[in-house]
Amino acid sequence: MPIFDQGYQHWQGQLSGHRWRWLAVARHGVRAQLQNRFVRLLLFVAWMPALALVATLTLWGLLEQQAESVISFLQRLLPPEMVARPRDFRGAMWTVAYSYFFKAELLCSLFLVLIVGPNLVSRDLRFNALPLYLSRPLRRVDYFLGKLGVIGFFLAMTVVIPAIGAYLMGVAFSLDLGVVRDTHRLLWAGALYGLVITVASGTLMLALSSLSRRSIYVGIAWAGIIFLSHMLSSALVGIRNDTERREIVREDVEAWVKAHPPPPGIEMRGMYPISRSTTTRRVVAPDMPKLPDLSPEERAQEQWMRDWSGAMSEAGSRAESARAARSYTDWRPTLSFANNLDRMGDWLLDTDGAWELLGRTLERPRQMVGPLAKGRNVPIPSGPPNDRRLAERMVWQFPWYWSAGTLTGLCLVSAFVMSRRVKSLDRLK
Repeated sequence: MPIFDQGYQHWQGQLSGHRWRWLAVARHGVRAQLQNRFVRLLLFVAWMPALALVATLTLWGLLEQQAESVISFLQRLLPPEMVARPRDFRGAMWTVAYSYFFKAELLCSLFLVLIVGPNLVSRDLRFNALPLYLSRPLRRVDYFLGKLGVIGFFLAMTVVIPAIGAYLMGVAFSLDLGVVRDTHRLLWAGALYGLVITVASGTLMLALSSLSRRSIYVGIAWAGIIFLSHMLSSALVGIRNDTERREIVREDVEAWVKAHPPPPGIEMRGMYPISRSTTTRRVVAPDMPKLPDLSPEERAQEQWMRDWSGAMSEAGSRAESARAARSYTDWRPTLSFANNLDRMGDWLLDTDGAWELLGRTLERPRQMVGPLAKGRNVPIPSGPPNDRRLAERMVWQFPWYWSAGTLTGLCLVSAFVMSRRVKSLDRLK
């Protein structure tokens, strides 16, 4: 806050209690930020995912009412069991919809904090406004709470308020009060998740803002921590997964080729066979029909290539299973600040349980068709049935308390930095 007039003016307004002193700081900060046109535009953009969430919940409500137009549309996308009994999957579908909504809003929130947060403390340090704050009956904790309240207001407008509005719209279009009984936990989980984002992001941004008098450096530091940490985490996860997948597939395929040597006319180059016959190359895919004019040699090559393709598919499935097993103890995603917030959101919403229920429904045809189709010339999905296949792909599987510990540690470090940088009035020079 820049100081343009240092003259004394007597306060004519109503005095509030000690517990609400921080509210004056927050109110002034919100008013100042709302004058920024880019902040207002970003708030408007942040409501777009809420409209998509309302559309999804409304569509599911119409499916529960067995609307013909909705059934004809969704029966092409969903399993028949879900279309026939949508109420049994109400909680799972609402949870998945809210999960995607919060993932989109998390991205908007990080951009909004980048716009709103850098000058909250750095500007006061630059214009030496702290003596003006602390000469009033205002403690440092009130000052921090007021600045945190500015970030909390905008994150509430981005995450919590749209979630509540979408929930009320979804309940209204469902025409069934039973939906409140099945989905009310999403409201409390969403509010608590908004509080987690506010405290974690707000304290980190305030600590960065207290380290410099120039807001541009604070913004660069925030972007570096958020986006570079996410890129580093994604790169480490991707490198490990690709390396171990290639190693597993190579070992399995080499063992299979050693047990099933390629027939004449096929050469191995690494893991992959090279056929000199153009006819054989055309019939490698399992779902392609056999060509009627194959010679015995080409027919042997074709059969070997089909078997090799199946071995590759089995090796890929084993590598995917190994990746899923490792994901329960992989610490690399915790290097990303956004991943930790995302993991906390999945835990609060119980997104894992929702995806497991949907995955069990999708895996049921595989359990029924797989054994019957085995050994026949029928294309079936590779790998054994796994009810947690979708959950392991769509949700972080490392323990949620790893993310809680990481975020708590960042909050404590941020509080320590703020306490060292924003000194009390008797220690200010």
